[in-house]
Amino acid sequence: MIQSSVKRLSLGLIPAFALLAAAALMPEASPAKPGEWGLAARPRGPLTLTYIANEGVLISSGRHKILIDALFDKPHPDYRAPSPEALDGLMKGTPPSDGVDLLLVTHDHPDHFDAALAARYLAASAGTTLVAPSDAVASLRKAAAAEWGKIEPRVVSLDLKVGERAARDFKAIPVTAFRTLHSGDRESPMNLLFLLEIDGWRVFHEGDSPSNVEAISGFGLGNTPIDLALVHYWFPLEPKAAKFLQEVLKPGHIALMHLPIRLEGGAPGRIDQVRKHYKDIFLFLSGLPARELKK
Repeated sequence: MIQSSVKRLSLGLIPAFALLAAAALMPEASPAKPGEWGLAARPRGPLTLTYIANEGVLISSGRHKILIDALFDKPHPDYRAPSPEALDGLMKGTPPSDGVDLLLVTHDHPDHFDAALAARYLAASAGTTLVAPSDAVASLRKAAAAEWGKIEPRVVSLDLKVGERAARDFKAIPVTAFRTLHSGDRESPMNLLFLLEIDGWRVFHEGDSPSNVEAISGFGLGNTPIDLALVHYWFPLEPKAAKFLQEVLKPGHIALMHLPIRLEGGAPGRIDQVRKHYKDIFLFLSGLPARELKK
């Protein structure tokens, strides 16, 4: 359904079992069609990752920029928030944070999303579209108050049931959102996984998905090559999650996120122990310079 106040994606919602069936029938060698999901041309250039904090990251390649889970300043005390300098640069659109096409929100938790900051950001960044779960959009609408009418046309609210997905192109950036339970197998807040394509790079971001990776496996994500997977730091350390990375997603690059402050000292050594099993794997740690990936 489409409400007058918010764009809702209600068409094209496909249960996970239907996704698997469709993937099984899809031929491997389909001719490429520009702009069609999973069939875009090879990357025209490198992918640049600017780490913000926790699961917040700025992704850029070619003419496009995507900001994910980066607008917050009051996180859980166990995790880092964006530095004042980084947050100021985001809010002012200072390079490299200028010209952001998409602002993606995986879920409405204070270590991923602050509705008041997002409202201010959208008011100042007229070229940015926000895509978020419907409960996060409800928080945004409340925080925006009188400014809601100005930003509403650039807000896309996704109201999905667990196991459903929604797919759409935004400024030639194909984005597919998948709804899972939140970690801890909680219904609330809504958690979205994002699979997107930017300048030919296919990028997966898992938000705060359950530790039971079978819930993610049901979406058939391994049917298209993944160039970059942004996942929790424990994925390569937990046997089932590691198997999912190695045998299903098989990404060319893996960025590990959501690392508690108390583990920052020992985590690099633990990742070094499993590094041989992956093409390229690295931890997002506070203060790291931007990282350029090449396919």
